[in-house]
Amino acid sequence: MKAIVFVLVWLMTCLVGVSVATAATAPVYSPKDSVIFNNPKGSRSQQRAIITQLDRSIDAAPKGSTIYMAQYLFDIDSTADRLVAAHKRGVNVRVLIDDGTRTPQIKRVRKALGTDKKKGSFVATCSHSCMSEARSVMHAKFYLFSRAGSSRLVSMVSSANPYSGNTVSSWNNIHTIVGDAKLFDSLKLYFYDMIKDKDNLNYYRTTTSGKYKLYFYPRAPKKGVNTIALLDVLNHVSCSGVAPGYGKKGKTVVRLATWGWTMARHDMAKRLWVLHNKGCKVEVILNRGRTTPRILVTLLRRSSKYGVMPVYDAWVDKNRNNFAELYMHHKLLTVNGKWFGQNTKVSYTGSQNLTGPGTLVNNDIILRIKDKGTHNAYMKNLNYIRDNYTRRVRQAPVVPSRASDARIDALTDLDSDR
Repeated sequence: MKAIVFVLVWLMTCLVGVSVATAATAPVYSPKDSVIFNNPKGSRSQQRAIITQLDRSIDAAPKGSTIYMAQYLFDIDSTADRLVAAHKRGVNVRVLIDDGTRTPQIKRVRKALGTDKKKGSFVATCSHSCMSEARSVMHAKFYLFSRAGSSRLVSMVSSANPYSGNTVSSWNNIHTIVGDAKLFDSLKLYFYDMIKDKDNLNYYRTTTSGKYKLYFYPRAPKKGVNTIALLDVLNHVSCSGVAPGYGKKGKTVVRLATWGWTMARHDMAKRLWVLHNKGCKVEVILNRGRTTPRILVTLLRRSSKYGVMPVYDAWVDKNRNNFAELYMHHKLLTVNGKWFGQNTKVSYTGSQNLTGPGTLVNNDIILRIKDKGTHNAYMKNLNYIRDNYTRRVRQAPVVPSRASDARIDALTDLDSDR
């Protein structure tokens, strides 16, 4: 009997040793260049695809490295746990969050890291946005890792916060860019410029590196000059002259998906309709509950030659409490065809909504990607959402009042992405 017990103990020791050795030699996760989409209607792993990208990268940050995180909302326990654990193992964890977020998760991270911006780790907030005392928010969403696994200078720009609503209730993306020092340093500069919490309404600047371009806000209006970046994109779209392999049936394809759209950006709606009327293949996915009625009137105006522009509503508010159970949260404009005189496939994403605060006074980011693969990935994602989780809007509101416009404008500006 003693011999049998000895053999069993010996076998268990060997098995444990193998397990420990395997764990010790398992490769540490290293993020790669990618665009990742969550699926709020999918499995738990599909819902958490963006959160998993963040969590694994935090876990992979070694002692002595630095994490920078800027976000508007935060209520994910797993991310909070990992940030606290990273701090405890000697990672510098620096977090910036809008001052309106007071969840248990951010309170826990703040308690562990403190608020002293002179120390290695901290949680910082600003009054309103970090560069404006107007009605505004710190709305940018980016995550930086000086090192994660074997990857260095990792930049992540997203439409999503570490927030349950952006995980199980809305459609989002995250772009991971590895080893690009120019983009990493520019995002890090934005982080440090924001935590100063000083007004700078004309902060606007851009950074270009390869296929990427970053736009940083706020941006002050200038008389006689178009200061709306996405409107400038649309102003340089041509509907014809499209080369084989681009567009559709010889016409440029323009697609837009957004969370909120108010009268401050009525100019965007008018320009999209002009492009539709010229023959461009224009398609829009929006949230009707966060779109000013007069925007819909403009988009759905009939063209004498091309009919009504395809507009789809992703807003699902079953209990009619003005907070949706499912909604679009991409901030996306894509062009496939003739753009600035060249044939291209380009995507604009990031954190900026089509609102006054979003395009003027919020801390927000736009990321441009000139890349066929990225564009095609967005087309696949938008087609899936459109075909399975939206309703075609075929009729505009009947003579919307200015009061109804103002009500939606105020709600959308104030509510931001909640």
